Amino acid sequence: MILCLLQARMGSTRLPQKVLKPIIDNIPSLYLQWERISPSTKVEKIVVATSHLPQDDVIEHFCNQWQIPVFRGDEQNVLSRFYEAAVVYQADVIVRITADCPLHHYKVIDWCIEQYQKLNVDYFSNSNEPPVLEDGWDTEVFSFNALRTAYFEAQKNFEKEHVTPYIKLSGKFKCHYQKYLSDNPNNYKLSLDTEDDYRLIQIIFKHFYPNIMFEVNEVVKLLQDHPHLLEINKNSIINAGYQKSLEEEERTKGLE
Repeated sequence: MILCLLQARMGSTRLPQKVLKPIIDNIPSLYLQWERISPSTKVEKIVVATSHLPQDDVIEHFCNQWQIPVFRGDEQNVLSRFYEAAVVYQADVIVRITADCPLHHYKVIDWCIEQYQKLNVDYFSNSNEPPVLEDGWDTEVFSFNALRTAYFEAQKNFEKEHVTPYIKLSGKFKCHYQKYLSDNPNNYKLSLDTEDDYRLIQIIFKHFYPNIMFEVNEVVKLLQDHPHLLEINKNSIINAGYQKSLEEEERTKGLE
């Protein structure tokens, strides 16, 4: 079973309630992302993975309205949320994507799964850090065995909050990184974290609307043809949340 877990929460500090913010024609971001990834031919089930916090009740409510499967687990220990969901759905392979990527596309997910299978690795991603970075359609594919090991062995808070650091950094697993668009040297900031990101993503969707299934190479071409658009969110930082977690881990270590 190849299970795609779409990680979502309402409690973003930089852009609260971002996953349900309307992007175009009053369509919420999470629903647009769901529509764009649902045609995957490799994924056998897609589940929104949110937390038990009362503020995330609205995510479950909307998912029920849209007939989208939803799983709820720990808010801070997202690693345990993923492990428990994988156990419930009896997953052999897990695909991790996050709900701050409304520009994501099923073809990227399918390609990443194909690479994971072809390379016979424990973990594959099209986005990690430069030069392999595709913010906005980040995809991670990993084995249940790797997830289970991380669940039982990871000790650091950032390893639990961000799910895959133990898999990537412990040295116990075979990992591979490769861009989906190998001829695209640009590291665009295309995830939804700030009001400026929100404005840019709205403009991108408006450009293609009513087609909501435009592909990521079309987004890249749009930005290459209209580079002024990148000025909109030029101050937004890729993976700021992850970097903040690393800094907090170092600060805590220094106090011990």
